[in-house]
Amino acid sequence: MKEKISLPYKLVKAYFRLMINGFYYRRYYSLDVENIPADGTPVVMVANHQNCLNDALGVLLAVNDRKMRFIARADAFTIHPLFRKFILWVGLRPAFRMMHQGEEQLGRNQETFHLSEKDILAGHTLLLYPEAGHQTRHWLGFYSHGYLRMAFEAAAQENFQKEIFILPSCNHYSKYQGLRNDMLVRFGKPLSLKPYYELYQTRPRTAWRQVNELVRARIRELMLDIQDLSHYDEIDFLRRGAFGMDFARSLGKDPDRLPEKLEADKELVARIDASEMPFEDIRALREDIQSLGLEDRQFEKKPGLAAVIGEALLLLLTLPLAIFAIWPAVPCWVIPQHFSHKMEDNMFEGTFLLPIDVLLIIPLGFLATVLIEWHWLGAWSLVHGFALPLLCIFEWYWTRLALRLRADFRYLKAGKRAQDLKERRAALFMNLRKNLFHGKTRTDR
Repeated sequence: MKEKISLPYKLVKAYFRLMINGFYYRRYYSLDVENIPADGTPVVMVANHQNCLNDALGVLLAVNDRKMRFIARADAFTIHPLFRKFILWVGLRPAFRMMHQGEEQLGRNQETFHLSEKDILAGHTLLLYPEAGHQTRHWLGFYSHGYLRMAFEAAAQENFQKEIFILPSCNHYSKYQGLRNDMLVRFGKPLSLKPYYELYQTRPRTAWRQVNELVRARIRELMLDIQDLSHYDEIDFLRRGAFGMDFARSLGKDPDRLPEKLEADKELVARIDASEMPFEDIRALREDIQSLGLEDRQFEKKPGLAAVIGEALLLLLTLPLAIFAIWPAVPCWVIPQHFSHKMEDNMFEGTFLLPIDVLLIIPLGFLATVLIEWHWLGAWSLVHGFALPLLCIFEWYWTRLALRLRADFRYLKAGKRAQDLKERRAALFMNLRKNLFHGKTRTDR
């Protein structure tokens, strides 16, 4: 049956949608939402795990007609009592793992499993990440069978009379760290467990294994899965830079639109896997570019002295606004980093940056700005308060332009070394284009 969603929940979700779409991400995509079964249908949604809490928030925004349930790492519930109350209210439940909480805490999972099975039978949507931990790269890890054990156990409680679905989905990012990146959530075709009920009753592990293989294969089709981890950095260097953008255009894809770039990247990785690649040459080129502090874009269009002067003048002219935007930009960046650095895992950067900024710093900054400035500015203090997210965005782009200027100055300073790298890069990419640009696509094979 459908669940009634409270007004506070709707308001918080609407606020998150506004801030995530307008402030945190440059673009957010939710694709194939029509594949999600109607509310009231027992659904266990599973996905690749790419970016901690941001994955769950991305799915939360894509699903409009229901309150989601999530199973998340138990240590997220120990950050702060207020944060614990909030994530419990949103729908998160703790999963205790040996590597994080120790063997003595594993028994506490039974309560989470019991509540989750009740949610499934009540027709709610439960989201899990079977990799049992986020990845730091675009690849799909091992899937445990816990989500299937839970789903089949729920079916057994109803004597296998209720049909339960597994919904594969994927999360994908243009970049993991920082603001103004792109995010994509995509949903695959739901898989009914009903055809496996009979097998499960006699050979449960075989049923788990068969369904898990199907689910994992469907998620692999949705996402970018770079399995050649020994050459991951070289493949990533190609796909993220100008070479990958040119490859996308050769397929008729727009590299600035994440869904199209994802499809092009999947095709590029497939062709790389099927080709003899000069990985040593690619690695040497990438490391030499990085050692000089240069960027791939500079070899496509050399930054001239006039361009560098123009960038410097633009930074200088906008410096007063950049100084004005220090509030609230610096707190919005520094405070979340303080917490994320304690986790010793840079993938938690977005997990703290997004909720802390959206739930605490920006709302409290709005109140503080209005209260302090009202005496002098009156209603104009409201304008300043509402502009705080825009000032953060401006500060982010101003800082990026400053870093771009620094890289362009390094390019000019490198002189002949930069020119030699450009020639090496051009020769290498020419050979790669011959091998990779003119092959058949996967749909043509």
